[in-house]
Amino acid sequence: MIMDKPITELSNFVTKDIDVANADGIVRLLQQAESQIFSGYSLYKGVYDHCILESVKVIAHNIAGVLKDPCKNAVVISGCGTSGRLAFAVAKFFAHVSGNNSCYRYLIAGGDKVLLRSLEAPEDDFQRGADDLQKAVEGKTQVVFIGVSCGLSAPYVAGQLNYCLDHGDRFTSVLLGFNPTDMARRTPIANWDKTFYDVVKRMEQNCEYAHIINPVVGPEPITGSTRMKGGTATKMLLEVIFSMAHLLSRDHVITPTVAIDLIQCYELAWRQVCLLKDSISKAVQLAGESLLAGGHIYYVGCKRSGLIGMIDASECPPTFGSSFTDIQGFVAGGYSTLDNDSGDLSEAEGCYIDLDYFRDHVMPQLSSHDLVVVTMICENSGEFQKHVWVNN
Repeated sequence: MIMDKPITELSNFVTKDIDVANADGIVRLLQQAESQIFSGYSLYKGVYDHCILESVKVIAHNIAGVLKDPCKNAVVISGCGTSGRLAFAVAKFFAHVSGNNSCYRYLIAGGDKVLLRSLEAPEDDFQRGADDLQKAVEGKTQVVFIGVSCGLSAPYVAGQLNYCLDHGDRFTSVLLGFNPTDMARRTPIANWDKTFYDVVKRMEQNCEYAHIINPVVGPEPITGSTRMKGGTATKMLLEVIFSMAHLLSRDHVITPTVAIDLIQCYELAWRQVCLLKDSISKAVQLAGESLLAGGHIYYVGCKRSGLIGMIDASECPPTFGSSFTDIQGFVAGGYSTLDNDSGDLSEAEGCYIDLDYFRDHVMPQLSSHDLVVVTMICENSGEFQKHVWVNN
């Protein structure tokens, strides 16, 4: 039986009263909904299911083969909105780790400006997706393409996957999402004779060079907001896949349980964060008070922690109806740290992200209603340090 709505678009019974909960209650409800990422949802397959873990291993081996000749080959991660921003963050991180900038590519519907501001129209353009992919891998012999669409719905990604299937001798295609395949979107795509569902079925018929990773992590805490659990699961699974691929590309022997072990590390990290519920609740309370008083929230940080703050800020306008200036992110080094393909977008798009800009133009205007969130990660040890919450 086909459900009226895909799971990613359903309301989550756990958080049905989140709109009337206080800060402590909001955090408790979010944690309960997040637990479904690891525990699974209803009778559907989850991240620990054998078929999911086997697909992760196969894709890691494929990527490892590509990484051994980075000049000739490429790995491309693509998505729309938050999925595209996470594609960017993961691609840049592993390019830095491996030293293979020439091998890694990211694509985001609408281009680099969407890293900082939401723009939904390009997400519906299947042809632009295919054209962007073709341009990104020009001159490359073998390509592993990973298209992220949490709801199995984005036309931009569908166009790219279909292009990969048309060129199966050159492309290994991977779809990452969080609905069962029979819930892929069947709505007609403008100016195309295919739906996302059609592309998914085509992938299933070409399993030799097409793979689907689609554990079900349950409905989002805020209905349809796949930046939440979908975003968490996307980041986790991409990092697990690429961590394994890098070990394999350097001829390391990995244990049969390495995928499970890595996912369990993420689950442990999540449980450790849950222990900070009281501190997180306080931060939520401060943020709510700032916005209710007409203030602003500013994330400031360095390197990866600063980038994560910027990703969160960029999603607030489309998800919660905030203005661009209500919640903003700044990172030390600005666009040099971002290292995006289009370079500095400060003047062209009005997107100022450097901490120097925050110091010179924002700090002098701070009021008692504003909240500054300083995010820090110990980059060398990989251990998360405590967030510093400052209410000015």
